[in-house]
Amino acid sequence: MKKTMTTLLLALAGALISPGQAGAQPFPSKPIRMIVPVPPGGSGDLVSRLVAGAAANDLQQPIVIDNRPGATGNIGTVAAVNAPADGYTIFLCSIGNCSVNASLYANPGFDLFKDIAPVILLGSSINAFVTGPNTGIDSLQTLIGKAKTGDISYGSSGVGASNHLAGELLKKMAGISLLHVPYKGSGPAITDLIGGQIDVFFDNEPSILPFIKSGKVKVLAVTGRTRSANLPNVQTMEELGYKGFVIEPWFAIGAPAGTPEPVIQRLNAAFNHALKDPAVISKLNQSGIGAIGGAPSVLAGHIKSEHDKWAELIRAQRISTE
Repeated sequence: MKKTMTTLLLALAGALISPGQAGAQPFPSKPIRMIVPVPPGGSGDLVSRLVAGAAANDLQQPIVIDNRPGATGNIGTVAAVNAPADGYTIFLCSIGNCSVNASLYANPGFDLFKDIAPVILLGSSINAFVTGPNTGIDSLQTLIGKAKTGDISYGSSGVGASNHLAGELLKKMAGISLLHVPYKGSGPAITDLIGGQIDVFFDNEPSILPFIKSGKVKVLAVTGRTRSANLPNVQTMEELGYKGFVIEPWFAIGAPAGTPEPVIQRLNAAFNHALKDPAVISKLNQSGIGAIGGAPSVLAGHIKSEHDKWAELIRAQRISTE
């Protein structure tokens, strides 16, 4: 009788467990794909590979980098947000695809505030404002004076890039005219800056720093809230009188909206752990990138504030991809 009762109880317990619960496996149980919507070799790709490698150790599953460049990050982002919301597809968020593009494009292909689940804010860099070797521009004040009496050109790595927006912000705040010359990436712009085809360039510190240190370009200012540890003697734009002129290109991790909260939290914990790794911190710092981390809500707030800031400038300056 006891044996029969035990068998009945076990059968009843089994019936109360849903098929999904019975077959559920702890996350993650297979490799994770990380879509990086920029080409290999740039700052975003570097950050992605570095932190993904460390987070994979914590998750005990590989994180496979999938570069999907195009349309200033929109192509890769669309692919990511349309993937199953199960945590096995994540993607790199940055100032472009996760703030600027929502205002720059009439239809970027996704809704910034409905289609993305914030995971973690990884870190940020700054831009350095540099000039070529033969421009005769030795300070921001000299540049402003020249811009009021003649044509000054500035390069960018593309329409809507942080270095494009930096030039537009300077035009607005200083009341000057500058000729925008967009390039397909920082490399060609730096080449033309050194060669004298353009006069000035706001570039991400990681890519321009070697040229500053070698003396091939002259740095006029940096765009961070504080001075750069790599350029401690260079004043910020705010120190030079342009209050609110803060541009700090940033990197983060997003997931498709609807990704379960426990999965988001597990990913967040793994990447936070990676950002505390001394080797990761050291390599990021060497590249001019400061680690941040924190809860998903930190990234959500950052996306909102960055979107609002750049939407206002894009409207005021009538910036368009057309």
